[in-house]
Amino acid sequence: MIIGHNITIYLHFYIQVLPFLLPFFIFLHMGVQLYIKSLANKNQSAPIFIYAQHKGKIFKKNIGISVLPKEWNKNTYQIKSSSISTVAINKRLLEITNTLREAWSLFESNLYNWDELCNMLRGGKPEEGVMGFIEDALRPGMKLSTYQSYKYSYRALLKALGRDSLTFKELNYDNLDKAVGVWKNQEKSPSTIETYLKHLGVIINEANDRKIINYRFEKKKKWRVRKNTKNIESANTEQLLNSISNVKDIYDFQTFAFWLLMFCMRGLYPTDIVKMHLYDLNDEDIPHNIDINKKRYVKHKRSKTGEPMRILYSCKPTVEIINALQVSIAITHLNRSKKYPDVYPKSDLIPPFMFFEYPEDLHKNVWDVYVKRSRKVVGLPFKTARKTFESFAMKLGISQEVRYRLLGHQDRTIKSSYQNWEWEDLIEIVDDAHMQVLKALEVEKIWFQLRKRGKEIGLNEAVVNKGVLIGNPRNKQSWVL
Repeated sequence: MIIGHNITIYLHFYIQVLPFLLPFFIFLHMGVQLYIKSLANKNQSAPIFIYAQHKGKIFKKNIGISVLPKEWNKNTYQIKSSSISTVAINKRLLEITNTLREAWSLFESNLYNWDELCNMLRGGKPEEGVMGFIEDALRPGMKLSTYQSYKYSYRALLKALGRDSLTFKELNYDNLDKAVGVWKNQEKSPSTIETYLKHLGVIINEANDRKIINYRFEKKKKWRVRKNTKNIESANTEQLLNSISNVKDIYDFQTFAFWLLMFCMRGLYPTDIVKMHLYDLNDEDIPHNIDINKKRYVKHKRSKTGEPMRILYSCKPTVEIINALQVSIAITHLNRSKKYPDVYPKSDLIPPFMFFEYPEDLHKNVWDVYVKRSRKVVGLPFKTARKTFESFAMKLGISQEVRYRLLGHQDRTIKSSYQNWEWEDLIEIVDDAHMQVLKALEVEKIWFQLRKRGKEIGLNEAVVNKGVLIGNPRNKQSWVL
C-alpha cells in the first residue's frame, strides 16, 4: 500500500505540478528569464523584465506588465492571484515564456546569433517576410513610384528563384547569386540587373539598421554584367505582323500602338511623346479650325538634343493611332484605384498627343508597364522604333542631310549650308521622305491588323473602329466615332 501511495503521489506531481515548474527547470539552463525588480513596498506593483545574458552581453526589456511582488511566482512565471483579469495576464505570460524558450533554442542551435536573438526578444522576427517589411518599413517614407520600383525588384527576385515569398534569412548571398545567374541567362540588361541589386541592397541594409538581420549587403564582382555593345535591333514588316498575335489585352494593344506611333513620329522616345502637346501647332492645326486638306504638323524639341522638329502627323495611320490611344487610355487610366497616382489629363479639352498628365518624377512609373511589355509583345524595345525608321530611310537612299532632319540629329553645319528658301524646300523633301518610310514599312497594313486583333480580343469599339475623343471623359463627356 505504501508503494501504491507513493506512485499516486508521483503521478499527482507529474500531472498537476510539473507543467508549471517545467519553465523554471528549463530556464535554469538558459541564459534568458523573466524577473521583477525588488521594491521596498511589497504592496506596490513592479514591472516584469526579460533578461538575457551570454558571454558578457546583456539584454533587458520591460514587457509592459506589472504585478505585486507577493503575487509573483518566480518559478513558474505566473501570477498567484485567482482574479478574472489574472487569467488573461497569465495567458500572455505563458506566450512570452514560450517565445523565450523558442528564441533561446534557436540561439543555442546557432540558427540565430545574438543580435537576432535580441530582436526576437524585442518582439521582432528575423524570419519576417521581406514583402511585409517593404510595406511596413519602407513604403511610408517613399514616393509611390519609388516604392513600386523596389517592390518590382523584389518580385523579380522571387520570379528568378521560383518562390512566392522569402524570409530575411533567405534573402542571403546564395539566393542573390542564384538570381543573378538566372537574370544573366535571361539576358537582362546590365542596367536592369544593377537596379535589382541596388534595390535589394537597400532593403537588406535597412533591415540591418533596424536589427532584424546582422549582415549588410555586399555586391560581388562576379555579379557585374558587361554592357551590351552590339548594334540596336531594327524591325521589319513581317516581324511586326507576326508579333500582333502576342496582343492579349488592352495594355498589350496600347504598347504595340505606342511603338507604331514612335515610328510614325520619326523615332521619338516616350520622353518626347509625352511632351509633344506642349509645343505650338501651325495655325491651321487649331482643333476647332482643322482643314483636313492641309498638312498638319507638331512642332517639337527633341528631349535628348533640344533640336527643333516639324513633324507631319496628318497622314495615315498616325492620326488614327493617336485617337485610338487617347480613347483606350481613358478606359485604362481614368478613375483608377486611389493606390495609383492620377495621371489622366485634367483639362476640359484634351489636345492632340496628350495621353497622360503627371509630374516628371512619375514618368518611369507611368511608362514601366509599356516599356516592359514592348519586348514581349512587339518583340523589340521602344528604342528600336527609331533605329527602324533610320534603317528604312537609309535603304531608300535618303540623303544624310534629310535623314538628320527627319530624326532630329543635332548638326548645325547642315542647316548653315542652306539659304532660307532652300531650307523651306528641304522641309518639303523631308515630308516626302517621311511618307516614303511609312510606306516602306507598310505601317497602314500593320495598324489595320492590330485593330483587327483588338476586335478579336474584345476591345471597345471606339478603340479599334477609329473612335475620336471629344472633350474629357473626366467631366462626363464622351467620345464619338
